[in-house]
Amino acid sequence: MLRTRRSLLAGAAGLCAAAATRPLRAQEPGLFGPLIGDEFREPTAVLTVDLPQLQYPGKWNPRPGAMRELAVELRLRTRLEPVREPSVVTAESRKLFDTPFLYVAGEGQLPALGGAAETALGRFLDLGGMILFDAADGGTDLGFERDVAALLGRILPGAALTRVAADHVLYRSFYLVDTPLGRTNTFDHVLGIHEEGRLKALLVRNDLGGALARGESGLFTWPCTPGGADQREWAFRFAVNILLYATCTDYKADRAHVETLLRNRRWR
Repeated sequence: MLRTRRSLLAGAAGLCAAAATRPLRAQEPGLFGPLIGDEFREPTAVLTVDLPQLQYPGKWNPRPGAMRELAVELRLRTRLEPVREPSVVTAESRKLFDTPFLYVAGEGQLPALGGAAETALGRFLDLGGMILFDAADGGTDLGFERDVAALLGRILPGAALTRVAADHVLYRSFYLVDTPLGRTNTFDHVLGIHEEGRLKALLVRNDLGGALARGESGLFTWPCTPGGADQREWAFRFAVNILLYATCTDYKADRAHVETLLRNRRWR
């Protein structure tokens, strides 16, 4: 049985505290799962974090492998232990509720998901989840942005995407980031829906996944323009911030926690 929203958020805070202060040693099935709570207080408790991506009819995976590369970087740069192969989930699957983070990429239009899927996504958000929408067009086509706004208007009635302020904790949850770069640098801000003291949904429009993804050759698939390697590095940093924000709930707003993460990180 799913826990209440308060329990879910408390469990996520416990995970973040563990990640910031000590190595993780054992596997936990999911932040929304039945084992959340006391397990995080044990000195030997550990959790594996998933980075699931939503599969839907249409171009659901325009940047293959983006979440896999983010998982690699999280493992190198933080004390979190992401799964090596992030999950692919559908909105109707119970696996949707195994973690408070969901990645939804798209290129061009986002097709209608159907009533059951939209109800499930709304429940996911109400229970404490956050959805990251990633527009692969990088600013050349507003179709995905338009359809995401329409979807969120249906599942979060009365809410609207607005600009996330530059001083929001999203820009300092792990790294200090000035601009949300991706494969492109078309936009100097991201859009989000802020309710109940947290971001429930985030829309990035600079093609974040395009900066992260590698091909089978091991080389990055798409060039980052105009900044090249430096721009890609800042895109990875912003992606790390997003994941830390999504998994740490209100604990992420504690500046002392941010400083602890920075002191303990393995990669500099």
